[in-house]
Amino acid sequence: MMDNVYLTNPEDVYETPWFLLKGGIFESFRYDTFESFNEKLWELLTAMTSCSKKDDKEKTRLTETLDKLILMVKGCHYFLHHKERLKFKEDWIDIKWYKNPYRCSKKYRSRDDQKLNHHLAHFKEPLSNLTREEAQNFTLAFKNFFAEMGLSSWLNLLDDWKSCLTGDESFFDWRVDCAPLKTYEKLLALHEACTIGYQWAEMDYPPPNRHLIEDYLSSEYVNGYRSASPFEMIGDVFYEKNYSDIRQHILALYVSCSCKREGINTIAKDLRSTLRWLLETGWLLLQTDYFPEDWLDPDSIDFLRCPVPEEQADYWKPKNLTAKEQRKLRKTLSKLYHNIDVRQEIYTVESRIIRHLHPDVPDNLSEDDLATKNRLLKILDVLTLIVLNLRERRTKSGGVCYPPIVEEANVHSNESV
Repeated sequence: MMDNVYLTNPEDVYETPWFLLKGGIFESFRYDTFESFNEKLWELLTAMTSCSKKDDKEKTRLTETLDKLILMVKGCHYFLHHKERLKFKEDWIDIKWYKNPYRCSKKYRSRDDQKLNHHLAHFKEPLSNLTREEAQNFTLAFKNFFAEMGLSSWLNLLDDWKSCLTGDESFFDWRVDCAPLKTYEKLLALHEACTIGYQWAEMDYPPPNRHLIEDYLSSEYVNGYRSASPFEMIGDVFYEKNYSDIRQHILALYVSCSCKREGINTIAKDLRSTLRWLLETGWLLLQTDYFPEDWLDPDSIDFLRCPVPEEQADYWKPKNLTAKEQRKLRKTLSKLYHNIDVRQEIYTVESRIIRHLHPDVPDNLSEDDLATKNRLLKILDVLTLIVLNLRERRTKSGGVCYPPIVEEANVHSNESV
């Protein structure tokens, strides 16, 4: 089958991903799950390092697994060769990744940060053998696999495995593989890279914060990969409400006297969504070490709504940030979320909205309420500044600027509430 594929080319660029995968990768584990393939690989290793005799049924099963490994190795080499031959480049696997310019300052990171932001955490499969760079670009894992041993060397080694298997001998009898565990680990990592490649071809490659959005916040990104970008999410915050609208609703929600309550009843549902997005987006800006290049390209962010009138954008002043807080947005944002559980904070705000809708419920502000109010207003200011900074860079640079320099935010004098 592979010989026939070598004689053809994909008809158009949209067929290229599957053309590259169907050179052996797809066929090697098309009938296996991620877990079942790895179980078979481990079973093969233990059988090959054991001196016990194997019956014909077991030999047949192990030979099928070995044939799949050989096909996978050939397929990965095929992928690299034809990707280079076709000069095929694709954003999701050839794109650069940059450090997240708003990554939470180390001083303010939570105890769970390392676990939440592990470079493989966003995959649903229990991947464990890929480096950060290999997870971001699975073809790099293919290249690393063949760095020390070329295709012919790998095929010779696996042929020796097969000879041991058919001859009912162990590695230690034939001495064909001095480091079988190391070989197993390399094959395991290659399979993980192939799994990512399959997701790429199906356009199901997860964003680097998928686990934070779905598993931690119990939310979802409904419009695909780019919608998981925190910069795109800011657009949801300002979708139908501008800065002044949201700020006034926050102030109305946290009045200290029931008699001063203003009518937010008709917009309670929308306000709940807006404040949830506000808290989630500010928190997500702090998470994940690296973002793909296009997430940081001001020209590629199509859905940002300007939170202030265009005529005010050049001289707009945040109302709740000091000059120092404006200069250091990353530190400001890090401190705002320090020692709080964002999920609990969302629940607290929603409870506040419910209490606000019931006139008979006492509405006195506690210290925690005042802290939440201050946090919401400051996060709103930070997100607005980020939008205006991106807008300014997009207007003045006339091109791409990677990544945005967050500490150079326009500094405006503070205005009291």
